[in-house]
Amino acid sequence: MKSVGIIGGGLGGLASACVLAARGYRVTIFERNEWLGGKAAVLREKGYRFDMGPTILLMPSVLERIFAEAGHRLADELDLVRLDPQWRSFFEDGSSLDLVADVDRMSSAMDIFLKGVRSKAYREFMRRAARLHRISERHFFWRPVGGLRDMVQLGSAWRPGFLQDVKAMSAGKTVSRVVREHFSDRRVAQMIDHFTQYVGSAPDASPAVLCGIGHMQTKEGVWYPRGGTRSIPQALTKLAELLGVEIRCNTSVEKIIISRGRVKGLTLRGGRSIELDAVVSNSDSVRTYWQLIGGETARAFAKRRQYEPACSGVVLYLGLNKRYDHLLHHNFVFSRDPEEEFTAIYRKGEPAPDPTCYVCSPSITEPGVAPAGGDAL
Repeated sequence: MKSVGIIGGGLGGLASACVLAARGYRVTIFERNEWLGGKAAVLREKGYRFDMGPTILLMPSVLERIFAEAGHRLADELDLVRLDPQWRSFFEDGSSLDLVADVDRMSSAMDIFLKGVRSKAYREFMRRAARLHRISERHFFWRPVGGLRDMVQLGSAWRPGFLQDVKAMSAGKTVSRVVREHFSDRRVAQMIDHFTQYVGSAPDASPAVLCGIGHMQTKEGVWYPRGGTRSIPQALTKLAELLGVEIRCNTSVEKIIISRGRVKGLTLRGGRSIELDAVVSNSDSVRTYWQLIGGETARAFAKRRQYEPACSGVVLYLGLNKRYDHLLHHNFVFSRDPEEEFTAIYRKGEPAPDPTCYVCSPSITEPGVAPAGGDAL
């Protein structure tokens, strides 16, 4: 049984540990914090509970595959609540629009929002998004991709439909451009842009294929795990332990040991070395190459392309003694001007003068997040 070390017990590290252990590897997780789950942490204070990291669960099918690898059912471990409407959008002019999963219902709601201007725009956009989602599934989603060249594997260019897929990707177009080919109303375009923006990318600088996120979300839905998103790493930890994964918290990795081009193990803080057959790093990729590997391998990594930090945000955890009835579980309060916002964040690296704000009001789904009548906003 080959031994595999996993650096970092975040969601990716836990997922990797469960899959590898289910396939017969001897797995050890090395986590520098006291807890597992990474960004999916939790804050509890004075009767309030806040998810400190992700609050939206998309594509539960990914989790289902992980549990299925070990012969378990996700439904037995997590109580998932489907949210529909998926989110509520608030705009600068005082109007609001709910995003619902059903394409026909959403199209009708959009016609009403646009004051009776009947349009097929939403249905047409979703058909295009569905095509892009299928392309992503075939060529990108389940494999590591650094660029267009990576999707062209030996023999793939001769597969039926490959060239049609390449053409349908609208190479050279951005998400923002494709969205505005379908929607002329600034508010609607801003809402559709956000399928991409809330995963950290600027719509006016992201490839058109990411429009497929819109179909991915409407097809599989937006979900909330009872107990908060913290319950996801807890369920994965339980599965990992059942599979015999060794978990070492408060254990920091200093170096990945490489000899003659092959991984040999890890050096831990304090100088202790661990022999391993393979290593999976769930640490940031730039940190992994520059600090944990180094040398010529790190220099070759740096030459591949420019690596920029992901955009940051400011988070407020507000324990309220009341609820606001006009909020759904997930809400977006959009900026007055998306171009101004994107330029500040993604071009200048500055806080936007009027940023889009995400507001999570979980008490509508799970009242226990706050004392009676309150909310953990």
